[in-house]
Amino acid sequence: MKLVVNEWIKLWSKKSTWVMLILMLLLVIVPAGVMKYYDESSSENWQLTSQQVIQDFEKIIEEDDLDESTGSYYYERIMMEKYRLEHNIAPNGTTMDKFMGNMLEVASMVITIFIVTVAAGIVSSEYSTGTIKMLLTRPVARWKILLSKLVTTIIFGLTLYLSAIILSAILGASLWGTAMSTPLEVIEGQVVQMDVWSSYFETFLLSFGSFFMSIFFAFLIGTIFRSSSLAIGLTLFISFMSNMVVLLLSRYEFIKYVWITHVNLNQYGTGYTPMIPGTTLTLGLTVNFVYAIIFLVITFIVFNKRDVTA
Repeated sequence: MKLVVNEWIKLWSKKSTWVMLILMLLLVIVPAGVMKYYDESSSENWQLTSQQVIQDFEKIIEEDDLDESTGSYYYERIMMEKYRLEHNIAPNGTTMDKFMGNMLEVASMVITIFIVTVAAGIVSSEYSTGTIKMLLTRPVARWKILLSKLVTTIIFGLTLYLSAIILSAILGASLWGTAMSTPLEVIEGQVVQMDVWSSYFETFLLSFGSFFMSIFFAFLIGTIFRSSSLAIGLTLFISFMSNMVVLLLSRYEFIKYVWITHVNLNQYGTGYTPMIPGTTLTLGLTVNFVYAIIFLVITFIVFNKRDVTA
């Protein structure tokens, strides 16, 4: 615990850490102001709009030769619009939960960049500054030193997440009130009202797949090669280009068992379709878990065996 506290103090003694936190908060505050300024949701006659949507979509279905997927989309939209009219459910504009959901998506991407930067540099910087010699000559097991750095990185990422969520909730409630939206979805041919918070927390929990795997991989590269720039560049490339790589290799069976296929666990969330047919959330979690263990084992072995003077 003492080692973690020491690493935590060292982390916050850097100006870059405070810059990350401030940028994270600004990326919530600025969009809130812009969205509120351009929000035009209240004055619209939504019943007439819904009726017009129904008429337009029915005409498209009658006149066009649609494939099954496109036809299903229009049928479901018609069902949902009729449901709104029958139950007098107005399609909300910006609401507290919608704003929080949008900010969660933005925060997830930005936090990934920030935690990768921290994970890549928290070990490699000790080598570049020469403090690694003093650190490893202390009467503390090497694995404990490395573990404290890993735990500190994870806590820092969670702190950024928590800050973004709390601030977005405060701004959302202040600017749009506490009224929630009423999302609709067609399930097995029936229109149902979805629980906005279950969807929000599902997205939040699934985002931790990318969160932890990015930390573990950057930690691995930063420790082995003692280069934060290599770790940052490689990890961010995989994080943001993985979809393209997976799609290019989707014809091969082995891609199902490569961790980059499952970096984004939100593809297994409600209403989403996995990139690779036949993959499931269970498979994604299993693959990520196995690779996480491999990354951590290699990281700790290399760090424990490395010459302190290297």
